[in-house]
Amino acid sequence: EAFRIFKEKYPDRAARKRAPWASWGVPRADFDGTKFKVAEKEGTMGERMSDIDEKRARASFTELAKLYGEDEAIEMVRIMPLILAFNKDCFAASLEEWSKIFGAEESKAMVLRNPGLLAVQPREAACATDQTMTFSYIVAATRPFGPVLLPGTLFLLSTPLLEEVTGIPIRSSFLGLF
Repeated sequence: EAFRIFKEKYPDRAARKRAPWASWGVPRADFDGTKFKVAEKEGTMGERMSDIDEKRARASFTELAKLYGEDEAIEMVRIMPLILAFNKDCFAASLEEWSKIFGAEESKAMVLRNPGLLAVQPREAACATDQTMTFSYIVAATRPFGPVLLPGTLFLLSTPLLEEVTGIPIRSSFLGLF
């Protein structure tokens, strides 16, 4: 089921050509002359992080189920299917580092709230602070509002510009209702 969820979100893509404008303004080499991987494949799409085979996805899920339980692993894949593409070798080591800081159960709950933490390397997990735990609650609380929060934030940030360009007093009109 986890692999099905993953493939619904990140389907295989056939070898397709990039749009002609995709490389405009993109350099072919770094400052030191190292060629970029994408530039080597002229006219084709580059490899995505989600381009993994079923064997790797199953191995990642097996590791997640071993550490967190099968039901919890499925729930994390539902929340963030891309976790199956993360380095499974870091899952246990990172959890161990967080467990030293927060305790085993609290660490598992933190990762369940924010599965994106599974991408964290163990050396970085060892440097976790209370903010890591706090933000796991924030991520979990705001996840359902994601489709509204980003456009809403962008609108609020662009409101002064919109008022200046259009001459319509959006803020004073809206605040006058209250």
